[in-house]
Amino acid sequence: RQTAAALALVQWLPPQDLEASLEGFAAIAPHVEQALEPYVSKPLKLKRDPALNKYFVACEYNCDGGTHRSPWTNRYEPPPEGGEAVEEGLFRATDRVRRIEELFNEVFEAYTTSYYDGGVSSVYAWDLDEGFACACLIRKELAPSPEARPAKHRESGIWESIHVVEVRESAGATSFADYKLSTTVRVHLQAGQPPATETELGAMVARQAEKRYKRGKKALGDEVHLMQIGTMIEDMENSIRQGLDIVHVAKTREVLNVLRNADGCDLREGAGAGGGVSGGP
Repeated sequence: RQTAAALALVQWLPPQDLEASLEGFAAIAPHVEQALEPYVSKPLKLKRDPALNKYFVACEYNCDGGTHRSPWTNRYEPPPEGGEAVEEGLFRATDRVRRIEELFNEVFEAYTTSYYDGGVSSVYAWDLDEGFACACLIRKELAPSPEARPAKHRESGIWESIHVVEVRESAGATSFADYKLSTTVRVHLQAGQPPATETELGAMVARQAEKRYKRGKKALGDEVHLMQIGTMIEDMENSIRQGLDIVHVAKTREVLNVLRNADGCDLREGAGAGGGVSGGP
């Protein structure tokens, strides 16, 4: 019950304050904070791979020994204390899973560029007893541009997509692959200048989807997993974006319109009251 209540509370709290909320749980009820770990992913961070001068997503899915593995070079950044000997003891994907990582990272980088007009994506994969799992991560930040617009029109925002996929592969002449997708999207938008003209929108959406694919007698390689997972993630993100537009954005617009109308009524009433006083005998 405590875990369910804490999870519901986290979903209602502002997503931009998620890290502070989790720290609060850790201080008040450490056992609840630990129970939330499988369900709530911490905010994504970015690190730069100096070998390729390329950014990657740093999170719990590529963390080991206090450092993070780059999907581009398979090296840890920053290098762990102790040098190569210590780094060799950190997590390394098996040959097959590493090939999946490389393939998925190449495709998801193109996907992020196409759908988000930039941003940083990373894919990390690991073995399961009957298949593999992967985390497909996207972080897009809209940084404020003071030179582009006046201060009252400044805009900033962050979009984070966390897609965790489990792939269960069945053996046999007619093989199946079962896919389970768990998606969390966090978005935070801010426009204007506080306190007078600031508008802020925050949302966190979590959804799941499952799918079974019959591979048939001929093995198609791991590319078939890319096609199935890519389609699931694309459909999921489109559904979430539509939901955000219909529910969150529309509701925010409705509230703002009500406030503007209320302000307009107050001004008209004030003007009418003033006219009555000045027009008296």
